[in-house]
Amino acid sequence: MRIFLIVDEIRIYHPEFVARFLRATPDQVVGAALITKVPKKNNIETYIRNHWYYLQPGEIGKLAVQRAAAAVMDKVRSLKNKKDRFYSVRSVLEHYNIDFFEVQNNINKPEYLDRMRAKAVDVIVSSNSLIFKKELLGLPSICCVNRHSALLPSYGGLWPVFQAFRSGEKYVGVTVHTMETKIDKGIVLAQTRICIEPGNTIADLYKKCFRVSSEVLLEALEKVSRNDFTPHPTDTQPSYFSFPTKEHWLEFRKRNGRFI
Repeated sequence: MRIFLIVDEIRIYHPEFVARFLRATPDQVVGAALITKVPKKNNIETYIRNHWYYLQPGEIGKLAVQRAAAAVMDKVRSLKNKKDRFYSVRSVLEHYNIDFFEVQNNINKPEYLDRMRAKAVDVIVSSNSLIFKKELLGLPSICCVNRHSALLPSYGGLWPVFQAFRSGEKYVGVTVHTMETKIDKGIVLAQTRICIEPGNTIADLYKKCFRVSSEVLLEALEKVSRNDFTPHPTDTQPSYFSFPTKEHWLEFRKRNGRFI
């Protein structure tokens, strides 16, 4: 299959996920779109900046250090030409010689669609914050699939790991599903559970999710390659969330939740 990636430039989680996926799919990924800017309504960093008062002082400091360290390490890696660790999705795509272009705010622009169409794509793989419109969803010859850090159909939308913890769930997880015009809907092709252990922070749980994401994605794509769209069994109830509200943060702290 000819695979095209559409992925956010999230330095903390996405680089190793994309690297593991590319190592497992040599010669199948024919291109990528790197999302370097998303609209404010979906922008996690904008939300955190505007609602910094929900974070504890130590959490704010750790987030700042984490962001700065990733940027520095990416430059160091580039200078030393290291091949074992990646600190940006850009460096991963460059290392594996993937033809990519940058996207800001809207992946549905005609010039972007034309570039993807020229690749004769069979499957588009999504792990990003942008909305796919009907024309893009119909562009690949087979389907678009999305990676989501939740046990769908529960916890669709934004900050699924936070919302699962805040709600007192015992598990989070990763789902890969076919895409349709409704967000985080479609056929669940593959899914795995991850136990929420005592002391886990939201950052810890996201790391766990991304650590297994490539395997879940590969399982889903193997089914797609066989034209097998049999739904993976699920036992959760549908739910959908936007960014956390004040009440959500209060509930999160009552469960001794820590962001990082």
